Amino acid sequence: MDSIYIPSQTLSGDTELIRERSFTRWMSRDLLQAASDFCKNIGLSAIYCEVSPQGATRYLFWQPPEGIRREVRSGRTLEQFVKFDEANIVRGWPLLSLHVRENAVYSGVWISPDHYEEGTAVLAFYGITPAERQAGG
Repeated sequence: MDSIYIPSQTLSGDTELIRERSFTRWMSRDLLQAASDFCKNIGLSAIYCEVSPQGATRYLFWQPPEGIRREVRSGRTLEQFVKFDEANIVRGWPLLSLHVRENAVYSGVWISPDHYEEGTAVLAFYGITPAERQAGG
């Protein structure tokens, strides 16, 4: 069965300024691994990531609770994304956030189900809706 993905939405209003000040700077692909490793080493993890039309990526990081499990994948084709998603469906991990660039570049975050509610609350603070995965036809 195929899934239909409904990406996260960034809401307008009061959270726009908070979000703009909380994202990392736009980074080229060669900087992403170093930035991710640095943030991981200080206890931060991406909760949302997006790719610009020019191919630069930026992240919104958070300090996740102890014991959380998650997977972050950015800049993937639909085929690559579906493989990661299928593996996470088997694990029972919901898709927390998803950004899809206009040329079908997917960036998503999956999270262990026992921390999903907390993850969606963090997204809501920044005015970002959780992603949705719906069974397709």
